[in-house]
Order: sequence, then structure tokens, then C-alpha cells
Amino acid sequence: MLRDPETIESKFIRDILSYSAGDVLEVGCGDGRLTGELAKISDSVLGLDPDSTSIAKARHLLENGVKLAFGSGENIPLAENSVDTVVFSLSLHHHPDPDNALSQARRVLKEGGRILVLEPVAGTSLNTLFRLIHDEDEAYDRATAAINLCGLKVAEQGSYSFPWRFEDFEEMVNHLYSHFDLEPEEPQVKAMKNILGRKAKDRPLDIEDTTRWWLLTSASST
Repeated sequence: MLRDPETIESKFIRDILSYSAGDVLEVGCGDGRLTGELAKISDSVLGLDPDSTSIAKARHLLENGVKLAFGSGENIPLAENSVDTVVFSLSLHHHPDPDNALSQARRVLKEGGRILVLEPVAGTSLNTLFRLIHDEDEAYDRATAAINLCGLKVAEQGSYSFPWRFEDFEEMVNHLYSHFDLEPEEPQVKAMKNILGRKAKDRPLDIEDTTRWWLLTSASST
């Protein structure tokens, strides 16, 4: 499986942070997929994630110099005014209290710093398939509400789309279920085929994904 084979997301990260992210905290670094891209445009990077398995994968993937730590965005283990940029990598909706997570991010941010929030978009082709296994739409809504009420200025916002490329339908099914450490269930797999229609026979099989983003700054920043 290839996620974003044309590296659209990586190009976006480099462009929106203008190749000058300073000292970066990535909340929800996962297996380090975006952490490596952030390292290319930063003075330093700390990747934070609450899943020890993901941290182990990230350590294997990333070069020396990128720091990784076990932890949650709701209790960021950094001092006040210590980073230039905070990035929530598709992770804000995973926090039981996204308001607190954004408050913590604001606490560790230096004056004039930025918070980049990346969030999945409900209703995309990929999200529709994922929803058959695990519906996170309410979590997305809570994250969006937290952004709207956090007291930070939305300097810029938008979205970008890219495909997930699978060898075939079977690989897609196995990947979606493995994301949740589950085994495929026939009724859901049949529903996936119905959603995709003729596209389910494509080789390779491209499924579009869309990410919404917000670039936040303190209200006094220009």
C-alpha cells in the first residue's frame, strides 16, 4: 500500500510552514510518517504519541536527531514557551478532551508561534469505508468545535486531497482492518464492495482521502 504516492502531503507541510518551523512538537506522531518531513524544515523535532508500538516503529524509521516520547497532548511534557510550532498530525480528534489539548499546545508555544492542526474529513471515499469499521464522525465534530472555541486566530485554513494506492481490493480490506487490529467481517466487506461498485475491481485501487487543516496563531500575532 502506498499512502499519498505523489507526496502531496509532504509538499503541503513544507509550503505551509515555509521551510522554517523552528523547534517543533508533533502531537500524535504515530509511526513517524510526517515526523521525518518536519525534521527537514525544523531546528529540532519532538514526536509525542501515547502508543508505545507506534513510537517503536517511528524509532526504526527515523534518523538520529529526532526525539520521540511517550505521552498525550493533554499533558505535554514541556515547559511554557518552549516550541515555535505545534503540529497535531490527524490526532486532535483522538483526544477525549481536545479543548485541553489545544490549551496545552498554547501553553508550550513561544510568542508568535503557530499551531498546525490536520484532521480527517468525514464523507470522503476513504472515510466512508473506515466508518463501516469504526465511526469517528462525532470525534471529528468535537475537534472542530475545540478549534473554533480555543481563542486562537485562524491565520489560514483549507484542505488537500491525495489517494491511498492499494494493489487490489483485498489489500485494501486487510489494511483497513489491520488499522484497528481486527479481522475482516463478511457483511462489512460486502458493503465496501457495494460502495466502490465497479471500482472494487481496479488494480491498482486508488481511494481518495482528504485532510482539512487550520494554521492557528495567538490573537495578537500578525
